[in-house]
Amino acid sequence: MASRSLTVAEFLDNSALTPYQMWICLLCVLVTVLDGFDLTVIGVALPKIAEHLKSEPKALGLAVGAGQFGPLIGAAVLGMLADRWGRKMMLIISALMFGGFTFLTAYITSVEQLAVYRFLAGIGLGGAIPNALAYGSEYSPSRSRATLTTIMYAGLPLGGMVGGLLAAYLIPAFGWQSLFMVAGGAPVLLAILLFAAMPESLEILVQRGVDKSRIRKIAGKISPTVAAAPEFELRTSHLPLPGAPLKNLFTEGRAATTVLLWIVFFLSFYLVWIMHSWAPTFLKQTGATVQQYSLGFACIHFGGVIAAILVGRLMDRFQPIQTLKYIFLMNFLAYLVFGYSGGSTFIVVAIASVFCGFFVAGGNCGVMALSAVSYPPAMRATGIGSAYAIGKIGTFLAPVLGGYLLSAQWSVFYICLVTGVGGLLASGICILLQRQVLTVNTSTAASAAEPAAVEIS
Repeated sequence: MASRSLTVAEFLDNSALTPYQMWICLLCVLVTVLDGFDLTVIGVALPKIAEHLKSEPKALGLAVGAGQFGPLIGAAVLGMLADRWGRKMMLIISALMFGGFTFLTAYITSVEQLAVYRFLAGIGLGGAIPNALAYGSEYSPSRSRATLTTIMYAGLPLGGMVGGLLAAYLIPAFGWQSLFMVAGGAPVLLAILLFAAMPESLEILVQRGVDKSRIRKIAGKISPTVAAAPEFELRTSHLPLPGAPLKNLFTEGRAATTVLLWIVFFLSFYLVWIMHSWAPTFLKQTGATVQQYSLGFACIHFGGVIAAILVGRLMDRFQPIQTLKYIFLMNFLAYLVFGYSGGSTFIVVAIASVFCGFFVAGGNCGVMALSAVSYPPAMRATGIGSAYAIGKIGTFLAPVLGGYLLSAQWSVFYICLVTGVGGLLASGICILLQRQVLTVNTSTAASAAEPAAVEIS
């Protein structure tokens, strides 16, 4: 193997998973943890913010929804910029953006300020997740890419769980503002760590043809024996694609797959963000105290952490889309269980919250892993970023619709019933996506073209 040149993908696939690669994945996990912490503190703090601003749920829903418009822009724009200028720079910029404006949220005096700060923080939040997953997946062997992607994405519910636990202590002791100070300061510190300790994507370094000694040094931390051979040389796994990055998502038979993937992203993010935006308010309306709804919120994210760890493993072992189809089917039942448990004893609410968090977040983790393995490296950040941006339309609509339904005096159970139908729709789209991928793979084989980069059926 050392006597010939290798593509980056061949080099990683022929090497054992090393502590260095795990360190890189850990850095990505830290990004997603703080992203998840920042994204969800607004939900757990919302009841207290409503009291502070003397505002109605409908107005706050519009403000939080406007805040979700920022991630839509950040995911699309920063994802495309990362494919051109590198993952590391975009990750640092993302962390500084969402950290700084989250910190300023502690000083809001109006609903308008809340909307502006959440919008600007959201641009950074939207850029962080797709770039972290694209970056981490490019240091992962293909045999475990879905597993590692969902583990990295597990940082999102883990961050939400940490946010819920901290809120149970910080809000009663120091006020809701303290939660945003912690959620804003930590990403700034992380940006410094990323600057000092994170290498650039190996695939991007090879594409750029930078100093080969730098490439060899990074490769040596993964496979010292292979990298030390005089003949060792890395080639890019995929040549840079011509034209506009977004256009490439619709060429070479990818158009229908991209559109169906976008629809699944939209539904998945909508299902997650009804829960993230309004679960504490739902629990408060059924009689929970601030500690109880904060801990209940943490239980939802605990279920999400378990799902993120297990779903990727299931997708690597079984058919990815088939796995997602059943997870989304269970989303409907999960929402019904959560809505029905309102007003029960705290232990019942906690169990229902973990159950709901598992399937709602599990579907969301699954679509992120699916997008990571659906596109070649040359368009991976663009592919993940664009799908994530479409998903963010769902996160924009979720708090707005939830606010209107609450203002219309809908019961928690009926809100959950209507929301859960989105899981049934997502399951149906997965069936169509599975058929589309099968058609593309069959056509590819029949024309004797190059095999698809990944088989996701």
